[in-house]
Amino acid sequence: MKSTKLMLLAAAALAAMAVLSVAPLAAAADRLTIPLSDPSKPAKIEVSLVMGSIHVTAGKAGEVVIGAEVSKEDEDDGDNDHDSEPVIAGRSKDKSDRSHMRRLPNNSLDLTAEEEQNKVHIGVNSWSRTIDLEIQVPAGSGLALSSVNDGELVVEGIGGELELSNTNGGITVRDARGPVNANTVNGDITIAFSSSIASAPMAFSTLNGDVDLTLPGDAKLDVRLRSDNGEIYSDFDVALEPKAARVEQDRTKGKYRVSVAKELTGRIGGGGPELFLKTFNGDIVLRKR
Repeated sequence: MKSTKLMLLAAAALAAMAVLSVAPLAAAADRLTIPLSDPSKPAKIEVSLVMGSIHVTAGKAGEVVIGAEVSKEDEDDGDNDHDSEPVIAGRSKDKSDRSHMRRLPNNSLDLTAEEEQNKVHIGVNSWSRTIDLEIQVPAGSGLALSSVNDGELVVEGIGGELELSNTNGGITVRDARGPVNANTVNGDITIAFSSSIASAPMAFSTLNGDVDLTLPGDAKLDVRLRSDNGEIYSDFDVALEPKAARVEQDRTKGKYRVSVAKELTGRIGGGGPELFLKTFNGDIVLRKR
């Protein structure tokens, strides 16, 4: 069993050079390559961010390449961080004695990547700054990506299973082939499949945003579509099915309640695996490739 663990503590050299230079420092950027235990097999990549974007594209077989960079906007905001420093006992609040000094920005990325049997876990300490990741993986890889704030999830040309979760940001997938499940709270979900689509159930949901899917023209799917405050559009002929009423009874209180779910159900191309699309404030769009 092969295990590789790499850690980057970036910008130490840049900070040291800043003492000798009066030029502004650029945002810290780093790149590392993770070899896979078995280059002949697909990889499973897990990435989790608190603040930042993740962009994944197809790269060479047998390796995962990671590029990381502190957001330029985040670096600029850091210029005023010292104004809110806590008072340390025994030290004066007066910082006039530092006015002639140059502040050294701490842009260390604290990026870690661990590989074991073709499973690669990538972590970044992004609690206090926005860090953007550019990752190249073998085209057949599976991905589990998540971010919370200040970032988008973008995946291009990856054919494995995709599990994508965001909170305040959109999700975009281009040329997907494997099963895809995606959810966010504030943002659009835009998924474009290649000429074929995996025969597996898939779900896409957002609270505030559109859900926009491009599917192969010969797709065969069962669909469940729900938009509480938006419209539903389709290039496909969807054979809609009547939704059965749901009956609720509470015999202890003598209540009898009938409700009909606010969603459309139907079939495309005669039916197949279930495709579930849901948004609260937004539209649902089904496009034919």
